[in-house]
Amino acid sequence: MDIYVNEIKFENDELKCYVEEDFSDKTLVSMGQMIVDSDNFTIIYILDDGEEFIRTHFVTETWEMLERYRDSKIVLNDQVELEDFYTHLEELLENIEGNNNYGKEFEGKIVETFTI
Repeated sequence: MDIYVNEIKFENDELKCYVEEDFSDKTLVSMGQMIVDSDNFTIIYILDDGEEFIRTHFVTETWEMLERYRDSKIVLNDQVELEDFYTHLEELLENIEGNNNYGKEFEGKIVETFTI
């Protein structure tokens, strides 16, 4: 399942991310993995609800907030902490920089937005 962060705000020392889907009746677990969709310019954090993987997409409009509040706790729908988010992000960013496999435009946007 693909979900998209459609609102993001910093409040009470947390970066709060919101999606339309309601997961209050499910237990979401981090898969410890982050990937990208370089064609659609999204960074994807993967969760598991026990039945399927949930790909949480962070579109480019959210990237500035991710960078500005780097190392803050990130919470999805006030329910689920996205554990080790920035550890996975840093590993991903290091792999993207200088790697044309992601496409020059995508790499450029990453380098422009994030401190690597």
